Amino acid sequence: MLELLRRFRLLITAVLFLFLALVLLTLNVREDRQTSLVEKVLLQIAFPFQQGAQRTFLWFKEVGEDYLFLTRVQQENRDLKRIIDALKEENNRLRESLQTDERLKKLAAWQARVPYKSRIAHIYARGPSSWSKTLLINKGEADGIRKDMAVATSEGVVGRVIEVSSGTAKVLLIIDPNSAADVIVQRSRAQGIMEGKIDETCILKYVQKNEDVQVGDILVTSGLGGVFPKGLVVGKVSYVDRKRPGIFQYIEVKPAVDLSKLEEVLVLEEGSQP
Repeated sequence: MLELLRRFRLLITAVLFLFLALVLLTLNVREDRQTSLVEKVLLQIAFPFQQGAQRTFLWFKEVGEDYLFLTRVQQENRDLKRIIDALKEENNRLRESLQTDERLKKLAAWQARVPYKSRIAHIYARGPSSWSKTLLINKGEADGIRKDMAVATSEGVVGRVIEVSSGTAKVLLIIDPNSAADVIVQRSRAQGIMEGKIDETCILKYVQKNEDVQVGDILVTSGLGGVFPKGLVVGKVSYVDRKRPGIFQYIEVKPAVDLSKLEEVLVLEEGSQP
């Protein structure tokens, strides 16, 4: 115990002086009398300790208040971030819903104009092979879908149905090398067969070199072959070469529909009235 007192004697002395000064100051205020010389000396000695204690108290108070403020601000920021994230997600959902509604309205308006029975179908998968250009739609035999029905959008031909199950169907796109359609150059009425290419474009075959075909010409279905109704847009001529050997021109065609961005299509039943 004595060792402890010797070790902290300066601190203990300072605390005692401070305590004594506070007692004297309190008594002086209560009794409303003149301060004695001893009291003045003690108060003078204690004054620096009082200031240090006050500054220390105020520092801890400010630190505590700053900590509580920062903690509250951080929590508010986290709450605001959650609200902003939720609003962004809701905004994205509404934007997607609006775009879907616009596409369906456009497709339904075209559906009302075509003179065939038709069904709107949603695309839910695409063929896994880069060689086979196919997609799957959510309509099948139960919905009246049959093999070799034409598939299109308001922009033009997409392809034809090649396989059907109860609730789904597989569509062969016009850019597939196995796809072929009898078409007409809308401006000059030159006729040929449009086939798909590996590079996701098409080629117009069997058009003789004396036929009038130019870059920018629109191709439409001829109605021959029993698959595609007459007059549907299939693409635009992008390249013409009459200098190659043979009796036919070499003609490349860009499909009218951006097949990489399809989400909904219309399945047409040729020859049936709505």
